[in-house]
Amino acid sequence: MQGAYRLVTRAEQQLLDRAYSKVTGLPSIVLMENAGKAVADAVLSVETEMQAAVYDCLVFAGKGQNGGDGYVAARHLLAEGLKVAVVDSSSGEAPQADAAVNVAAWTELGGETIRDLTTVPTDSVPVIVDAVFGSGFEAQRELDSEVVHVFALMAELQQAGSIVVACDLPSGMVADTGQVISLTIEADLTVTFGRVKLGLITHPGCLYSGEIWLESLGMNDDFVDLQLKGDPAYILDAGLASSLDLEPAEDAHKGDNGRALLIGGSENMPGAMLLSIEACARSGAGYTMVRAPEAIIPLLAEAIPSALYSAVPEGESRKRDLPGPMDAIAIGMGAGDAQWIPKALKSLIPNEQRLLIDADGLNTLAKMSDLDDLLRRRQENALEPIVLTPHPGEFERLAPELSTVLQEDRVSAARSLARKMPAIVVLKGTATVVAFPDGAVFINESGNAGMAKAGSGDVLSGMIVGNMAVLRDSYKAVLLSVYLHGLAADIALDERENARSLLPEDILAHISVARHTI
Repeated sequence: MQGAYRLVTRAEQQLLDRAYSKVTGLPSIVLMENAGKAVADAVLSVETEMQAAVYDCLVFAGKGQNGGDGYVAARHLLAEGLKVAVVDSSSGEAPQADAAVNVAAWTELGGETIRDLTTVPTDSVPVIVDAVFGSGFEAQRELDSEVVHVFALMAELQQAGSIVVACDLPSGMVADTGQVISLTIEADLTVTFGRVKLGLITHPGCLYSGEIWLESLGMNDDFVDLQLKGDPAYILDAGLASSLDLEPAEDAHKGDNGRALLIGGSENMPGAMLLSIEACARSGAGYTMVRAPEAIIPLLAEAIPSALYSAVPEGESRKRDLPGPMDAIAIGMGAGDAQWIPKALKSLIPNEQRLLIDADGLNTLAKMSDLDDLLRRRQENALEPIVLTPHPGEFERLAPELSTVLQEDRVSAARSLARKMPAIVVLKGTATVVAFPDGAVFINESGNAGMAKAGSGDVLSGMIVGNMAVLRDSYKAVLLSVYLHGLAADIALDERENARSLLPEDILAHISVARHTI
């Protein structure tokens, strides 16, 4: 990932473009020139073994400003001596504004434009540029037969070995949500302008973006932050994660590293707690304390003897105080539908400073009629927001009214739930979304498909509660843990080279290496 790390929506980028022209006095066509030049530079950087037959590069350019960027790129490639042509993908509609200027410039310089799509070669073209649609694309848009033909040609060229460079974002992708149409082709490289668009990083757009290059167009971070006043979104990467971690003092003792308590487990699912307990300890908690059903404590203690164990109370009338003040608590992993969970949550939510709720704890939470009152009391007690770590199914049970939003826009769904609760929401899945109650959102760039196994989430919960105990800060602990969780899986995958064979235990085994890596 190159460049700045704030993510923007289409409207935010448009605002930045207008503000930059106003502040600098530079016309918008200068921004188009810089954008197209960046695309040309990207094409020139591509290494390909394909021998060009007629063209070194074909630029598929639509009628809009994205197409204008494509014409600029073609002009610069022509100046570098490449055999390049523009495939007119405008469906016969005349270009407007800055795009029209660059179409005319290309024509005046003698650049070749292919308007008959039946004459486009579909093999032996080393690189193609996808500049058909830009950030203004909407998923509901109806495509005419000529545009469908253009998509088919690009797909055929890609299948024949052409490298695909996308201009700003792959055509057919929604800039704000990452939703794509069925015709969208996966880019090998996307050159985006100003700031990285949300859709390129969130799911499913991240699967189509390829490597992302940012051409800032001269917009530095101070300028961007001054102009943008809405809820911010950021990439969660190694640089951010490393800034959140703490180096342990050489003379630190276990009390300095905090007391973490994990509550959960059942006779049918002791493994969930085993994964969480070890992840907590490996994340640095000075005391890893466990409360689980008495029947499974011997098994847990034999596997991880360094933790401290106590039994959850059984029966309606029994109550057992927590084993001393805790710096962080996680509840729900592998607990099933045990009757003690709602009683525990009613005690923990309004009283514990740092609390994570996962798995069966979330399912119980979704059924609690007095949840609003419990959360109100938590706020009155000035406690940190609870941390919720749902996968999509658990999210829908927590907030059924957001089900449609969840399917179309993971970022908006997570942000809405975080505000509603209020809570820190970790919406798990590809490109995990972390949303804070103030509207800030972070999208994680680490992780891989091998994590899609039962138990991976239990490892994450253990890591978060361990880091909450160490850092005494739920916000920092969540971001650090989410990134390290994915990074540990990436390191493990590098060793195994097969995502299907990756296990949650492999993530556990690489937590230390991941932390050292950042």
